[in-house]
Amino acid sequence: MDNTLVNTLPVLNAESQNVQKYNVKKPDQIPGIFRHLKPLPGAIDGVKELAKHFDLYILSTAPWENPSSWQDKIEWLTDYFGNDVDSPFYKKVVMTHKKDLVKMPNSLLLDDRPYHGASDWDDAKIDSFWLQYGYDDQLVWTEKLVPFLISIANANEGTLRKDIALANKTNQYQLRHATTEFKKESWE
Repeated sequence: MDNTLVNTLPVLNAESQNVQKYNVKKPDQIPGIFRHLKPLPGAIDGVKELAKHFDLYILSTAPWENPSSWQDKIEWLTDYFGNDVDSPFYKKVVMTHKKDLVKMPNSLLLDDRPYHGASDWDDAKIDSFWLQYGYDDQLVWTEKLVPFLISIANANEGTLRKDIALANKTNQYQLRHATTEFKKESWE
């Protein structure tokens, strides 16, 4: 969710200077901070379009030291996507600090950062893949992300990795960077 559907990082970075006011160590521990964040531009419509082509799930990490974050994230999802069988995420939310525990064969994880097991989704043995949201400036909701993902869904080359290669043949998007190059925010 964070920085993939929800515009989280600017808010957390801004609040990083105010943590003492809330008696916490890091801004992601501020009670209620995840509840009313804005979606990334194009994310809501993009998800609704992708739901026509994929079986979608939310896989998110909620700060352990912030119990309200778990509930806030669920309430955010119901605000933007509903809370009934017509919602693409109805009863399809996994909160975990080890995202690789739920990777499955022939599955793709869209996540902005390699942490909490996200980068471990790049697993050729089970044909799973981690696509880093926003690493290529075209692979965002307001640009080419949705058409690119739909082209993967329609490729039918036999494996997810072959489908991705076919979909990426023309544009040659940068799908992710090396995890060793990633830098955390100063407060993380």
